[in-house]
Amino acid sequence: MSQVVSLVQELIRFDTTNPPGHERACILHLRTRLERAGIRCRLVGRSTDRPNLVARIRGRGAAPPLLLYGHVDVVPADSQGWTHPPFSGALKHGVVWGRGALDMKSGVAMFVETALRAAKESPAGDLLLAVLADEEKGGAAGAAYLVDRYPGLFRGVRHALGEVGGWTMPMGGKRLYPIMVAEKQSCLIEATVPGPSGHASLPHRGGARAKLCALLATLNSRRLPVHVTPPVHAMLRAMAGALGGARGLALHGLL
Repeated sequence: MSQVVSLVQELIRFDTTNPPGHERACILHLRTRLERAGIRCRLVGRSTDRPNLVARIRGRGAAPPLLLYGHVDVVPADSQGWTHPPFSGALKHGVVWGRGALDMKSGVAMFVETALRAAKESPAGDLLLAVLADEEKGGAAGAAYLVDRYPGLFRGVRHALGEVGGWTMPMGGKRLYPIMVAEKQSCLIEATVPGPSGHASLPHRGGARAKLCALLATLNSRRLPVHVTPPVHAMLRAMAGALGGARGLALHGLL
């Protein structure tokens, strides 16, 4: 555990604020640590300043490959009140402080430690480690780049643990294990608001800007319709069945 804590502190001390990212130094630090243990690493990226690290630990072939993936870029920490400097990695009262301590340099440190242990123990199946850049701004230089340009790296993978994978959800005295099968996405809506043209020096009542303001006010005051998608439906039904009783009925009622 102490090795994981030390690695989290080391990773936090790399300022990988995105934008611009500059994840290279942090990624190279991880490559050095892995290669010292005999794990071969491959760096691929859209630019040399923002590489992604991929390493595969060969297993016994008794199970499909398992992917562990995480990112080392972080959101900005400027103009925020921090108890300890955001890139210090300070350890105070048993807690590591810093930008990325949760999202998600701690997760990356745990995955790297897992890879180091797997290299000594010969896992049942291959263990694939992917440490990514550019997660916080959409992944164009990170996950999207790898999937689009190097899909063969992930051949045979059926299961993966990432930022929100493999954690437990205590509920009603029971321990549930969520399985992530979908991800939130943005929904861009384009609206065209017609109105009479004219010079800005002359007032226009009920023009395009007034209609746009009314549209925005309506969107702000009303709730959009709820569509329960198949993954959400399956999740709530499974959780309700596992809990049973009053809690199960309450969860089922959300449908």
